[in-house]
Amino acid sequence: MAPERPSTPVDWRPYALTAVALGLAITLNAWTQNSLWMFYSLTGAGVFLVLVALVRNQQLQLPSKAVWMVGVGAGLHYVGGSMAGLHRIGGPNGLYYAFPWWDNVVHFLGSWAVGVAAVALLAGRVTGPWWLAPFLATCVAATVGALVELYEFVQFVTLGTVDQGFYTNTLLDLYYNLLGGAAGAFLYARASVARLPEGAPVQASALRK
Repeated sequence: MAPERPSTPVDWRPYALTAVALGLAITLNAWTQNSLWMFYSLTGAGVFLVLVALVRNQQLQLPSKAVWMVGVGAGLHYVGGSMAGLHRIGGPNGLYYAFPWWDNVVHFLGSWAVGVAAVALLAGRVTGPWWLAPFLATCVAATVGALVELYEFVQFVTLGTVDQGFYTNTLLDLYYNLLGGAAGAFLYARASVARLPEGAPVQASALRK
């Protein structure tokens, strides 16, 4: 049986923003022959294409706010890191080395997007008080952030990538992952529930806006 069409059309503008950010990063790395960030950017492009395929096949509905945040985070991460070959200030990790706070912002925004998306996917599937879905979404965002840190560690050990920051950087990343995921999930869910009549059940359609 063919999947049902989503109740609202997909807003492809934030997906286009993410595609532009990834395309710019790949172009920068090809120009500067930065093999490390070319690998990162191609990996990100692969994950992005899988996401687009799921959305096009109507198997996944994500709120536009979360996808916009993904586009902004992708631009900061991939383009910022891919600027390493354009100047000496950034060193081998581009703007991550030029600005110490850059990494914190990227992790916060990325986890914010995951938290919002997780709330939309969990709504209608979780029964209970309004805060239960965003709490579980925060756990999802923190788990995704931990997997990213594991990915960085594996690359550091197996591929000899540039310094990942060791303990201090990892703990700060986990902190901003948790903070961003909680902020995105709870603020988005609370704003959506506030638009519902008092005592009305929280439906998935109420959070996918």
